[in-house]
Amino acid sequence: DQWFGCSTCHDPETMELRVYQQGFIDSMARRGIDVNNASHNDKRAYVCAQCHNEYYFMKEDGRVNHPFDNGLDAESEYQFYQSGQAGGFTQDWIHADSKAPMLKAQHPEFETWATSVHADAGVTCVDCHMPYMRENGQKYTSHWMTNPLKTTEESCLKCHDESAETLKARVQTIGDNTFKLQRIAGQTVAQAHKTIKAAMDAGATDEQLAESRQLVREAQWYWDWVAAENGMGFHNPDKIMRTLGLSIDKAHQCIEKTNAVVKGSL
Repeated sequence: DQWFGCSTCHDPETMELRVYQQGFIDSMARRGIDVNNASHNDKRAYVCAQCHNEYYFMKEDGRVNHPFDNGLDAESEYQFYQSGQAGGFTQDWIHADSKAPMLKAQHPEFETWATSVHADAGVTCVDCHMPYMRENGQKYTSHWMTNPLKTTEESCLKCHDESAETLKARVQTIGDNTFKLQRIAGQTVAQAHKTIKAAMDAGATDEQLAESRQLVREAQWYWDWVAAENGMGFHNPDKIMRTLGLSIDKAHQCIEKTNAVVKGSL
């Protein structure tokens, strides 16, 4: 169940846009942004961003917090967790095969969009997912929050000169390329876990495998950051492709390091 309604985005007295998720308010304040005194256009992003982001529960008191302090990309958020900035929170679970302490990404749509070409142009979540519609001479904001390709004329063609078919083909290409690279990353990360498991079975110690486990933790974080993000690359193709490349690179480093540990112990 998704527990949100009109008052999630609108002040119940004035119906003005407002952000109410306190963890998001606090996390953005640490970046110097007062979300409820932001411009109307920025609020059109923040009302969505308060839920569509990466978050964790603070171990000290269970409150929601966000790893935004160092930047809005996968590398900066990973550094947040690694540096101790998350306080007592250090991991979500221990991987069954590699015994590596893992992090679970949520759904960082806000962070992905925040440095995109659309964000730079002032285009927010609402412009695409809740476009302006007209009916019987009246203009209103659609509250059918769905895939913009279902409302291409209102969501895309208000700004783009290309045909709907051209735009849909571009989105499909981005999605196909993202899925292919995401699958390669996932398979490589899985192999890294298996390589550590094989090293454990061969007698490698926790001390010998400490670096390998950190590498696979980071590799899977980058893969998961993309897999958990709901845009299949479209929200920011450059950022997504870079993140998947980092995942593959760190996974290969893990495999190489682990194999060296096993070779060196023979």
